[in-house]
Amino acid sequence: MGRHKTATTILELKNAFKAHPERKRTLEPAGQPGFDNTPKSYLSDAQIVCWHELISKVPAGVLTASDSVQVEIAACLLSEFREKKGAMEISRVTRLCAELGKLGLNPSGRAGLQIETETVNKFAEF
Repeated sequence: MGRHKTATTILELKNAFKAHPERKRTLEPAGQPGFDNTPKSYLSDAQIVCWHELISKVPAGVLTASDSVQVEIAACLLSEFREKKGAMEISRVTRLCAELGKLGLNPSGRAGLQIETETVNKFAEF
């Protein structure tokens, strides 16, 4: 079985098209801009705490409106992990680690991201 395709936006953050810009997939849908920081009303108090913790730790520029379900899943799994004090089924711990990696919340997940920061020209005021 072949590898899953990496999203074009992730490849752009990794500067994968610098050497071969012709490889960029132009028809891939992009995530909707503007992530809503408000957690869903049906989440428990513990899950809401995890929601806020996760979105505060995700690197800037990673989350879009399309990622709200991803964050919700990660918040629910993290809440369950904490409630059970780590005594959760190994398959669910594995899923939690995978979700955190997709959000850039582990070293290998962050290593795959290269988010450009706005450069401030210290001589602009002169």
